[in-house]
Amino acid sequence: MLKSLPNIISISRIFLMFPLISFLNLVNQSPKYQIYSFFIILLVFLTDVLDGYLARKLKAVTSIGKILDPVSDKICLMIILIYLINKVGFIFFIFFILLSIRDIVLISLSCYLAIEYGFVSQANKMGKNFMFSSFIMIILFLFNFNYYISLSFYIISILMLFISTVMYTIEHLKNIKKYENI
Repeated sequence: MLKSLPNIISISRIFLMFPLISFLNLVNQSPKYQIYSFFIILLVFLTDVLDGYLARKLKAVTSIGKILDPVSDKICLMIILIYLINKVGFIFFIFFILLSIRDIVLISLSCYLAIEYGFVSQANKMGKNFMFSSFIMIILFLFNFNYYISLSFYIISILMLFISTVMYTIEHLKNIKKYENI
């Protein structure tokens, strides 16, 4: 049971989206919902850190866990981005499109490696940095912090998105080259 705890934590992140969206939709009715929303977002972030930490600590790193963690991240991020498209507008539509393109490319490469060679890659530091900067950006926009500071984190997140995409793509192409002896 303890060995599957990291995967359970990864899946639990997705279910945290239901109360989060409910609370975000109630923010205008009472400030307490803003506080609830903040704590759920913080919990989502902490579970993202915790599942990987526990998997390594319990020696429970699995191929399914390597897939579940980023899929949970993507589902959570996409749900919040859809909310932000409605709340903030076009800039989050751009972010959503760029992230979708990135994910299609990286998921395609990852699936190819997994199906053809049984290789499942892990998240790298730049990918984690991208998720962290996106987390900060989301908090700033959701809770109406200073627009210019929020926009700065938006730009940082876009840059991290591009850098991490390039780094993951290079890593995947190297692995394909290694397995195909090119």
